[in-house]
Amino acid sequence: MPDALTLVVRSLTAPTPTTRRLVLALDGVPFTYQAGQAASIGLHGQRERRPYSIASAPADTATDDRIEFLLRAGPSGSLGRHLDAVRDGARVDFEGPYGSFLLPDDLPPTAPLLFIAGGTGLAPLRSLAREARARGHQGPRHLLYSVRDADDVAYREELASWEADHGGDAVVTVTRRPGEGWAGHRGRIGLSLLRRFAGPPAPLCFLCGPPGMVDDLTHQLSQLGVPADHVRTEQWTPSA
Repeated sequence: MPDALTLVVRSLTAPTPTTRRLVLALDGVPFTYQAGQAASIGLHGQRERRPYSIASAPADTATDDRIEFLLRAGPSGSLGRHLDAVRDGARVDFEGPYGSFLLPDDLPPTAPLLFIAGGTGLAPLRSLAREARARGHQGPRHLLYSVRDADDVAYREELASWEADHGGDAVVTVTRRPGEGWAGHRGRIGLSLLRRFAGPPAPLCFLCGPPGMVDDLTHQLSQLGVPADHVRTEQWTPSA
């Protein structure tokens, strides 16, 4: 692989006020990655590139020849100088893949999987869940997804069909501003919610979100008897 690929933005949409869904076209360029990995991106010619988890799965990319990201936008909608004024048709420099936040090679076919996301930490977990399904995983794939505001929920259509697609529950909880019409869970993910999914048998757990959240929930899973070798984590720090 060259130092950096130059890819074209197929689409840039705003699924929520605080996120952007960026889809890059491979257009036949050979690129291999594993579910859960990341890549660094920036506008073509920019010296700065920032890392983002890939939200698509390799099975998706093999079918539609594209790579997808879920990016956090600033209060003004900006994605930062490295992607300033990015738009459909723009060229993006792309480096990767990297990271070891992966499904095991010997994934047990019926083992329960538990994905726990905070904010845009949903991106690699979406990739992992979709790839597990593509690999023929038969066990339940559960999702716990925490957002600050009810308007921050990304991939709403996929969450609505999660049980049909993944054979497990998708629980969304709002920590700060649920709004008047919110009928789902409120507050942070904690022991009472984790207990519903902690087994037995103990699930294979994947956590991605802010460091404090990931550390707290790793400890709580341990309190519930989930072995340390069943827990895989990825942390992100909000960009300045």
